[in-house]
Amino acid sequence: MQTQGGERMQLVSGDANLREKVVHQLRIEIVSGEMPPGTVCSVPSLARELGISTTPIREALLELTSDGLLQPMRNRGFRVVDPSLDELRGIFEVRTQLETSAFRKLARLGASDLGELRTRADEIALAVETGDVPRYLAADRAFHAELLALAGNDVLADIVMRLRDRMRLYGIRSPMGLARQKSSVAEHYRIIEIVEKRLEAEAEMMVGHIMAWEPIFTEAIRDRGERQDVSNPVNGAGQRTRRG
Repeated sequence: MQTQGGERMQLVSGDANLREKVVHQLRIEIVSGEMPPGTVCSVPSLARELGISTTPIREALLELTSDGLLQPMRNRGFRVVDPSLDELRGIFEVRTQLETSAFRKLARLGASDLGELRTRADEIALAVETGDVPRYLAADRAFHAELLALAGNDVLADIVMRLRDRMRLYGIRSPMGLARQKSSVAEHYRIIEIVEKRLEAEAEMMVGHIMAWEPIFTEAIRDRGERQDVSNPVNGAGQRTRRG
């Protein structure tokens, strides 16, 4: 994760889960827009910056490539992919259908242990209170991963989480994005209540919970495209490179 000063925190080189930590860190940076489209990630540079060997870096970048977040560039590294507005809308549509279906099932059957969901909801609330966007993203992802796990369909859960990871939360730091984060806090607690009380009729609230972000992302993508056209009407925005 990048610090407020823009530099990444170094990872512990002896940790066996380095690849997973690098994947998590870079995914948050890409999804949140801290690492914008066109950024080129260099394996040696990232290794120096994070203070670890190149092997977990390369493995992490390859995993993010398979998830559709990065594109390999011959002899240059990996470039952050810029998703189209149509792709983003398609992800919203499919994710809404699948996640609402899983939530409806869970609301009908209920769950015996909702402690993990409450912990994640508390983390979301704290992240919003402190204005920590990366922490909000991590907690929100963990909340929905746990919710899907409770629904008991591992295949569906894997598909939905992969779709979530391909999204870009453009505009998340805009006034609309910050307001949306704040309003989502109560929604996460409401989701827990629906499962706890088996309020299947209320399960459709998941549609609004997900789709409330769509206009924020759409506006941000359009604004970015307009700025690129103004700054470079021929070639668009130039590429940025991550250097150590």
